[in-house]
Amino acid sequence: MLGDRPVTIKAKLFALAMLLALFVGTYYAGYLKGWYAHSDKVNSEYRGKGLKAAKTIARGEQKAAAAGAEGRVIYQTVYHDVVKYVNDPNHTNCDFDDRAVQLRQRALDAANSISGFDAGAVQGGEQSRD
Repeated sequence: MLGDRPVTIKAKLFALAMLLALFVGTYYAGYLKGWYAHSDKVNSEYRGKGLKAAKTIARGEQKAAAAGAEGRVIYQTVYHDVVKYVNDPNHTNCDFDDRAVQLRQRALDAANSISGFDAGAVQGGEQSRD
């Protein structure tokens, strides 16, 4: 009691409302603190995954570039031999002699020897001579 006046119901309700507002404010502040902490954690994990993915992609691109360069050299070598074979005046008909079969096999072996790509091996098979 304050002085000679009794505490009224309005004053008690006001004090209760203020106490409730204090509890709600404290709970809400804690909720936001946890929410922001979780958000920071998720964002840092996402950044970490992004960096890891970028490193993996860079490694794959380096492998592909090396395999592409290796394949280009092999391709040019086989292509040069095929052009020489085709332009040879001794080959007037389109018969697959031993040299043609050898060039084909070299091309298949070259295609299968390029590492770094996910493609399967090129199938050669046996050719029938008619």
